[in-house]
Amino acid sequence: MANQEDRLLDRLDRFCDAVPRAAARPEELGDYVLFVRREEGGWPFYARPRRGAAAPPAAADITTVRARQRELGLPESFEWIHEIRPDLLAVARAAGLGVHQAPLMVLDPAALPADSPADSPADPPAVRLLDPDSPGFETDLAAWFAVAQAAFNPVSTADGPLPTTSADAPEIVTVTFPTVDSGDRAPGTEWPTTGATAAVLATAANGPDAASAAAQAPATEATQTAAATHTTTATDLLPATLVRHEGDAIRSGIHRIALATLPGRTDPVAVGSVNRVDDVAEIVGVGTLPAARRQGLASAVTVTLARQALADGVDLVFLAAGSDDVAMLYHRLGFRRVGTACIASPTATV
Repeated sequence: MANQEDRLLDRLDRFCDAVPRAAARPEELGDYVLFVRREEGGWPFYARPRRGAAAPPAAADITTVRARQRELGLPESFEWIHEIRPDLLAVARAAGLGVHQAPLMVLDPAALPADSPADSPADPPAVRLLDPDSPGFETDLAAWFAVAQAAFNPVSTADGPLPTTSADAPEIVTVTFPTVDSGDRAPGTEWPTTGATAAVLATAANGPDAASAAAQAPATEATQTAAATHTTTATDLLPATLVRHEGDAIRSGIHRIALATLPGRTDPVAVGSVNRVDDVAEIVGVGTLPAARRQGLASAVTVTLARQALADGVDLVFLAAGSDDVAMLYHRLGFRRVGTACIASPTATV
């Protein structure tokens, strides 16, 4: 059994190493690999231990990586699987990193609920997967970004990163939102609170009833003046390259995005996505707007994404839960804990 679990963890580790390599330039610094975005607007990836490194981890290497991350304008973040490198935890903390330990869980397909979980509402939420060939794809994609931003950063939703994809790898999606919110916020594009985005952010702050009011609020003199020269919509927030690459990734089956709405409503209030590399898939970015939580949305999104991943032909589906309490929710959906994902960021400057 131990060997079987070791092989399972090695598959997960290979997946975590492969995902950023598809969309970023790997840069080896000592026993670590820093994944450098290929263009200024690309997704800022983390650093992780180099696979196969035999030497004990050194705090000096972490300091070197952090200096390089600052030089490149990247977040000083590290990720690894604890069971693969158990000696790294103490070293990372000694090097000034705070480490969040997230339950790493894999799906037992036989235990995945056929219908909504028993504790879900009698009238379950509606979940749909984004269709890149539908007329509303760009609007749906913008809603995905806005909901994820508000769900993972509920305190401040006025600004935040607007990830893009690399033109060098059009077949690979580079945009993901973490299942675990590390709290890091890289400076980026400001999201105008107009139209669909305003509805999403209003829902996050005040509940679903505020969404329609925000979307229908009368324009101020400033916004009317701006509209005279250029009409801003949710889709204006996304570069055309990103929309095209996301569409290609969905068509190829390496990426899926889900939006969930409450019964009787149309505005999305929960999101999630799944990334695939060969026969392994990770569910990421399952988030619900604060005002819509505890209504079965996260469960519904997770089940939908897991079913789709299995239908796409993967035989290993996993995720990292935000906490032990959240892990209990995923356990009810057929996931079991196999290890610990470590997500580290600085607690001190160097």
